[in-house]
Amino acid sequence: MKKGIIKKGIQFYKRYGIRGGIATLTGQGQIKDKNYAVWYEKNKVSEEELKEQRNKEFPYMPLFSILVPVYNTPIPYLREMLDSVRNQTYQKWQLCIANANPENEDVARILNQYIEMDIRIQVVNVPENLGIAQNTNKALSIAKGDYIGLLDHDDMLAADALFEVAKTINDKNADVIYTNEDKITMSGEKHFQPNFKPEYNLDMLRSNNYICHFFIAKASLMKEIGGFRGEYNGAQDYDMIFRCTERADNIVRIPKVLYHWRMHEQSTAENPESKRYAFDAGKKVIEDHLKRCGESAEVQMTEYPGFYRVKYAIKEKPRVSVVIVKETKNMIPKDTLIKIADDYGRDRVEFDVVDGNYKGDIEFDGISINTLPWTKECNNMEMLNYGIEKTKNEYILVLSSYIIKVSDNYIETFVSNTMRKNVGAVGGKMYFSNGTIKNAGLFIKKDGTIEEVFKKLPRLCVGYMNRQSMQQNMQAITFDDIMFKKSLWEKIKNGISKSKSLQRDVEICTKIRGNDLLLVYTPWAESMVRKER
Repeated sequence: MKKGIIKKGIQFYKRYGIRGGIATLTGQGQIKDKNYAVWYEKNKVSEEELKEQRNKEFPYMPLFSILVPVYNTPIPYLREMLDSVRNQTYQKWQLCIANANPENEDVARILNQYIEMDIRIQVVNVPENLGIAQNTNKALSIAKGDYIGLLDHDDMLAADALFEVAKTINDKNADVIYTNEDKITMSGEKHFQPNFKPEYNLDMLRSNNYICHFFIAKASLMKEIGGFRGEYNGAQDYDMIFRCTERADNIVRIPKVLYHWRMHEQSTAENPESKRYAFDAGKKVIEDHLKRCGESAEVQMTEYPGFYRVKYAIKEKPRVSVVIVKETKNMIPKDTLIKIADDYGRDRVEFDVVDGNYKGDIEFDGISINTLPWTKECNNMEMLNYGIEKTKNEYILVLSSYIIKVSDNYIETFVSNTMRKNVGAVGGKMYFSNGTIKNAGLFIKKDGTIEEVFKKLPRLCVGYMNRQSMQQNMQAITFDDIMFKKSLWEKIKNGISKSKSLQRDVEICTKIRGNDLLLVYTPWAESMVRKER
């Protein structure tokens, strides 16, 4: 036993390193449960607000049908789930329960009690227990609501959940809505591990079902796509989320914790391996979604259950121009340039170096390098424009001259994403030689300040909710490692006010997003930089 523990410990630190291992074990980059517990108590809706909500009338008062497949639910959890719906401040709802084991007398007794108490609770028995997707379809078959919500049989809704959803529908005419969530202990007394989610994020959804709970969609939309599909049991909600969001005109996130996911021994929330089949089904869900979207790609399961990598196919490798603005003596090492070229193909890569510290042409055998001496005062934006202007290819990769090392298949990872029709630019993960992250994309705060995402966390630390380790869409990415098309640059380059700063990068990225194009951060393209500047 001791030998096994020691062996696992050695493997753990080999994988993460000392810094990453400590960060992982201590939960660095995560929200501390004790801090969240304080935050939750401070920010939860007050009794006075709940009272006001109960008296609120909206111009449009939709009927919500909440679907709950039940199977041998422990009685305390069943009661708490039922009570959480009955205690909603918004009262126009229907609770549709599919009971997959009517022979469980305790469960049947409780359900009958609640049916007698509240005519809005309806139960359909499914004695044959067809599977969770099929059972949920039975609940869907009795739904009369304008919108459908999904609730697990042992979880709880916050008292203001349906009120906030109704308010959002009235304010934003949403087709699909989702909320933040947290975990609760078996007793339901402690709240922890909150999941604060971003606005709709296609690449993140293709990496993990980050939407999860609480999910609500128009009933017409959910029924139009044919309900839940049994071949994806275990990931049937993930499949439903994809098919609804593919067709929805307006997807809205409510940035409030309105769903409480109970954690107990058999829950995927605590023990992911207890439902390994669900993660296999999740992979099939993404593959099916990509086919519907006309994307040619391979879906790989990562070492983290429930998290995936989508590798987009490159049918024919386009030629790539690598633009390097060299304002000082620092330059990407020759062996790194050779690796970049060799990995992708020497005949497919051209380097264009705008050299503000010109000491002679950079040359080495077999690699195309175009040295562009810069004799004026160094201005990063002017030099960047000049370098891109001189390129001969449509695909442009801008790299910092401070980069000293890159991961395998570096250019290929950028190209495979940049080729996608709805993508404007792609950035990778940058880290320092001491193994800590320089940035993994940029985040713009409400006050306008800019943060380099995950800065100074260990490179191998997965980050909050594993987000450092999965591909996703970002508000902005830096121009230290970024790929885009030259035709797009020609469209957006004019009017950029900043010379060289994160504000300049955000300004350019805002223009890209203004063209209805995605900015993609991929952790699969890594580069090491010489030092923090």
